[in-house]
Amino acid sequence: MTMLRSGIVAFVVSALVAAAPMGYALADGGGHVKETIKHAKEGVEHEKEAIKHLEESVKSSNDPHAKEALEHAKEAIKHAEESLAHAEQAASHQGKPKGK
Repeated sequence: MTMLRSGIVAFVVSALVAAAPMGYALADGGGHVKETIKHAKEGVEHEKEAIKHLEESVKSSNDPHAKEALEHAKEAIKHAEESLAHAEQAASHQGKPKGK
């Protein structure tokens, strides 16, 4: 696996992590929030699939940069999942009156 491919994968995963919370913040209304969360979940699942393929490629590689990029991609997925959990929690509380 080349460094370019590793860099592209790391960028894509980072973009996913950055875009998921932005979409939630910009969404207006429950339907849009739920749709945004749904798409973010689909994106995370696609990235997990890409990471599985990268793991197979990295196994046969001696490139330390490729292995480091894979680890960063795994960390980014963890952060994306945490962001999704927070977004889902916020969406479930949306529209409910706050208790005093």
